[in-house]
Amino acid sequence: MSVYDPLGLLSHYTITAKVQLQNIWAKKLDWDSPLPEEDKCDFEVWLRALNSVAKLRIPRCYLSTGAVARRELHVFVDASTKAYACVAYWRVTSNDGDAQVSLIAAKSKVGPTRQLSIPRMELQSALIGSRLQQVIREEHRLIPDQVVMWTDSKTVLHWVRNDAKRYSAYVANRLGKIAELTIPKQWRWVPTKENPADEATRPDKDRQVTFESRWYQGPDFLKRPEEEWPQEKIKEDIEEVLPEYEEVVCAAQEEPRVNKEPIPDVERFSNFNRLLNATARVFQFIDCLRSRQRQPLQVIHRKKAEHLLFQYAQRTSFPEEYRILAKDEPVSRKSRLHDLDPVLSPDGLIRMRGRLNAAPGLEKQPIILDGKHQIVRLLIERAHKEAGHANNERVVNDLRQLYWIIHLRPTVRMVAGKCRLCVLRKAQPKVPAMGDLPLARIEPYKRPFTNTAVDLFGPLTVTIGRRHEKRWVALFTCLTTRAVHLEVVHSLSTDSAIMALRRLAARRGWPAVIYSDNATNFRGADVELRNAYKEWLPALREFGVQHNVTWRFIPPGAPNQGGAWERLVRSVKNALTATLHTKAPKEELLLTVLAEAENTVNARPLTHVSVDPRDEEALTPAHFLLGGSTGVPSTGPCEEADRRTWRASQALADHFWRRWIREYLPTLAPRQSSDKGVRPIQKGDYVIIVDGNLPRNVWPRGIVTKVYPGPDGGIRSADVQTRGGMFRRPVTKLAVLPLQQEQPQ
Repeated sequence: MSVYDPLGLLSHYTITAKVQLQNIWAKKLDWDSPLPEEDKCDFEVWLRALNSVAKLRIPRCYLSTGAVARRELHVFVDASTKAYACVAYWRVTSNDGDAQVSLIAAKSKVGPTRQLSIPRMELQSALIGSRLQQVIREEHRLIPDQVVMWTDSKTVLHWVRNDAKRYSAYVANRLGKIAELTIPKQWRWVPTKENPADEATRPDKDRQVTFESRWYQGPDFLKRPEEEWPQEKIKEDIEEVLPEYEEVVCAAQEEPRVNKEPIPDVERFSNFNRLLNATARVFQFIDCLRSRQRQPLQVIHRKKAEHLLFQYAQRTSFPEEYRILAKDEPVSRKSRLHDLDPVLSPDGLIRMRGRLNAAPGLEKQPIILDGKHQIVRLLIERAHKEAGHANNERVVNDLRQLYWIIHLRPTVRMVAGKCRLCVLRKAQPKVPAMGDLPLARIEPYKRPFTNTAVDLFGPLTVTIGRRHEKRWVALFTCLTTRAVHLEVVHSLSTDSAIMALRRLAARRGWPAVIYSDNATNFRGADVELRNAYKEWLPALREFGVQHNVTWRFIPPGAPNQGGAWERLVRSVKNALTATLHTKAPKEELLLTVLAEAENTVNARPLTHVSVDPRDEEALTPAHFLLGGSTGVPSTGPCEEADRRTWRASQALADHFWRRWIREYLPTLAPRQSSDKGVRPIQKGDYVIIVDGNLPRNVWPRGIVTKVYPGPDGGIRSADVQTRGGMFRRPVTKLAVLPLQQEQPQ
């Protein structure tokens, strides 16, 4: 590692130490282990020869100044079983015909521990020699008039000059790289005894480094005219030249050339343009080899690739029809192509012989393709994306202009159904059937407000003296009789909320169950009210426990489950709009208006209003609170010990409850949705959380980690693990994405 030789001027000397070091490593010795005596003696001999390096003097200028008639670059390559190397020289010819040779750079490498055959080692040396000449040409301002590559391996020469044969992957890969950097006519043969690169492939621990050696002076024949250079004698018969090398494989073409064209593995591609470009690169590479220069990817390459892919798709989809049409015979009546009147065009593609030859601007003979083929499916997917994920008929119309695809519409539907963007854009929750009503909604013969729900709305502005203040309204509704009770909340403090609950209990009795929205996403749009609601609920729940009140919450993001009180909030607001004509009323006026609104809402009918005078009046919540829709009916005078009045009142209440069971309760029986064909959400499903306040493309996605069934066994809510954390949402806000099994490889 301490040798600084970027140009490789000492490569023929340092390669000996590299080979010795490789041999030592092969013996699995540690750094601190003493060297074997034989290796120690060899290294000491090589080290003593290092003294000759100090005497080495290399001119900084390549050549002497003077008129130059011709400048040539010569690169020699060679290899052995232990190492391979290359060395480059300038050969400059002056006007008087004298030739001068100067060393430019060299490179040597140790062979791999897994020993390769001599031809493969020679091929490796040819590869590093090609790279060396490329670097020299790029890093010099001097432009050579000629580049000559010299090797003493006739095997390598035959490989480089015969690109029509097929070789093993090892040989073919390196020949391809050599073909990118050189051309076959640049390669020549040189005898081993005149190859200076031979010195760097045969380690010699006694080698003396002098500027007079062949390594620095170059081969003698370069100083002579070109007519006196070595001439190779290579037989063109591969069997005579390389009968023993396994890596040369000759492949006879037994089928037409069209079947031997390079076709990538179609199943490995999920994009038609990527498949088309990969195939076009093959044609680009072929053109580069033929022209011996680099060429960019052109439109002609893509057209050839598209033609080849379509031809391959037709040959695999319609093999029998292709064979028959190639003989210029009509296809069988049982064939899928019979009704299309197919013909084999001169370009080798099966086309439909239509009747629109006189129509301008149309594909008169469209190519026939099978929609079940993978290439055609990729083509349809590209058309689907180019159409902006439009409806299927738009894609069908676009493809019909150029191709005649069998099973076109089913294939377009299938491709659109697997499109990830379309699945996300069209995902909708599968709404399950309505669940059974809870007992709190259908429990008769209970005091009103035994089962209660609470909600808040506001703020309302009131005038106190010369200032304006905010007030909120707490709406309590009886889940059984649908009666409402309104309480003014003077502030957003917890004490004010508890006092509103106490006022309800003092006038209506303590509820047994209270339902409300979830504290994490309160329905109210006012931020201040939402924040206060989160603070109230724990305190209200704890306060209710002391009076045997059970507090229950609906799942987050499920306002539909609170429809029993959400709709009454709107009814109260409508009543306030009709009676409150002052923007900022006094507080006493607000209390009065709220009481009137409460009475108005409680007087609404719960059942059908009959116009028959013989029928009783419609049942209202006020019947359970006041004994009638307009007030308490008279039951006669009541003495201190007389229980007839109490009995009449009790009989009247029982009468209302019987009517409630007979007239109102049956209206709650029908379900408004069915779960037939709806798969319930399961643990492990990949879902998207529907949020109407956000654009669809930013809806969070996650994995269902836990599901929560309702009393009827149906799944009503679930926990979803997303990047932003864990969320509990109702199934009406969860859309299952079928991407796990449909996602392409």
